[in-house]
Amino acid sequence: MTAPSILIAGCGTGQHSIGTASRFSNCHVTAVDLSLASLAYAQRKSNELCFTNIDYLQADILHLHQMGKEFDIIESAGVLHHMDEPMAGWRVLVNLLKPGGLIKIGLYSELARQHIVEIRKEIASLRLGTSATEMRNFRELSRESETHNVKQLSTFSDFFSLSEFRDLIFHVQEHRFTLPKIKNCLDELGLKFCGFENKDVISNFRELHGKEADIYDLELWHQYEERNPRAFIGMYQFWCQKP
Repeated sequence: MTAPSILIAGCGTGQHSIGTASRFSNCHVTAVDLSLASLAYAQRKSNELCFTNIDYLQADILHLHQMGKEFDIIESAGVLHHMDEPMAGWRVLVNLLKPGGLIKIGLYSELARQHIVEIRKEIASLRLGTSATEMRNFRELSRESETHNVKQLSTFSDFFSLSEFRDLIFHVQEHRFTLPKIKNCLDELGLKFCGFENKDVISNFRELHGKEADIYDLELWHQYEERNPRAFIGMYQFWCQKP
């Protein structure tokens, strides 16, 4: 694929869009987000690093069809699972993808986030809000906590940034997925699963199932995750193709 047109749906403060613009030669990146503050920071960082192939736009994923454009590659990591209806957003993205195009998706794992679910219950019982002060107080408390789940929070890179910490455990809305559920979504959307990004996880999968095992078989991956429930502790990050 030469000079691909790329959409980043939910670019945040620009790390994702800049990384993608660096990775694909002669590409043009359209990066969208709801937050004007994040977009302003992303634009400033892109200017500082002399990137001229990224356009930043404020937009809601559900309204992206109004752009009237199609893309060779679409990436959306950590956004769909915070929407009211993840499949509605996912369907919009698929409709923006050219035939034969590739889409990278990042979604929370139900199995991997069970300890986060327990922490969220604790936060609800404490009736903590999402103000910066309340989140900082809880973060400080978690450093000294004797509760295993809470104590583990500091092992996440998201622990150290307030906005990422909010996404990690304080976000008002969160959908979690299983691999059978993702398979159903892909079938419904007419997408072909093209594999996970994490090479270490793929290597561990092959240790369990054997080197000849089909790394595109989501049922085998579900068996692997049931034996290794922390395997996708960050997110499932995987690629699909539109026929």
